[in-house]
Amino acid sequence: MNNTGASAMNPENHNGHAAVLTSWKDIARYMGKGVRTVQRWEQDFGLPVRRPRGSNKKAVLARPRDLDAWVAMRCASRAELGHSANSQPHNRHASMAALLALNAKIETARRLRDSNVLLMAEVSAAITALRSQLMELQLRQ
Repeated sequence: MNNTGASAMNPENHNGHAAVLTSWKDIARYMGKGVRTVQRWEQDFGLPVRRPRGSNKKAVLARPRDLDAWVAMRCASRAELGHSANSQPHNRHASMAALLALNAKIETARRLRDSNVLLMAEVSAAITALRSQLMELQLRQ
């Protein structure tokens, strides 16, 4: 990732926070990178990309604000790691501690993402049940 961070993003590609990027090409253009790069980031680093239910693996969705937050988190973590390493250049212990802290943050983010996926499935099921109940009520009237 280049060190320009979120400033490399193209804000003209979305209209506010409600827009959704619907292809790898759109995501790559928004991130200012190639398609293979953003696909690799999703695979290796957890770039926040969603896949619609019932669609093939190639269909993807991403919100610009999620991508911006991901970049900000990655840049902040890298800056924290660099700061720890530069403050004591010969102290491998401090560098290792910073790396372990970063890994813990990444693992926490992954667990939160997994929990979010489960929660979204529960919410979706509840909405489906509510729709069914609403339809039953409308038929009774």
